[in-house]
Amino acid sequence: MLSNISEKYRCEWVAPERTGSRKVAEVLTYFGFTNNNKPIYHYNNHFHLHNGPNEKYKDYILICNARNPYARTYSIFKNLYPQSIDKSKESFKKYLFEDMEKNITGPIVVKPIFTKNPDYLVRLEYMYEDLMKLPFILEVLNTSQLEMLCSHGKPIEDWEQFYDQETKDFVYSLTKHHFDVWGYEK
Repeated sequence: MLSNISEKYRCEWVAPERTGSRKVAEVLTYFGFTNNNKPIYHYNNHFHLHNGPNEKYKDYILICNARNPYARTYSIFKNLYPQSIDKSKESFKKYLFEDMEKNITGPIVVKPIFTKNPDYLVRLEYMYEDLMKLPFILEVLNTSQLEMLCSHGKPIEDWEQFYDQETKDFVYSLTKHHFDVWGYEK
């Protein structure tokens, strides 16, 4: 299995779908992260993988993008589930209970599974602050450059309106490991 890695910093970067991975790919490219010896971002093309973590790099520092699992699950539905143009609360509920497990998006919701906790999290909601915690981040970029690269370009949507207690409980049951590893509250 291929991974997003930096040999120089001995880091593996895990980039789950719908966690701001494109923005972080742009940042980490400045630090020599590659996927199969290709830059993970090059001339507006993203070559990063959503796989990981890879056992081959178990001794590397593990960096992982993260996002509130409730928000991420709704975003997967809204952006990757093509069957429905209707992105309402009712459609989302139908997707969760009837369609998700039969659709390609089902595994995306529950992956990745972690065998060890990441050394660093880059949460979508706190991207700039979390990137600043990486020990190498100011070796190449200054704070103004990093802030500019982290600008998301669009506001993070409010996901709470699409949930009721039943759907929250269901999503929590599927993604409890993400709540635990990423540190989000139920």
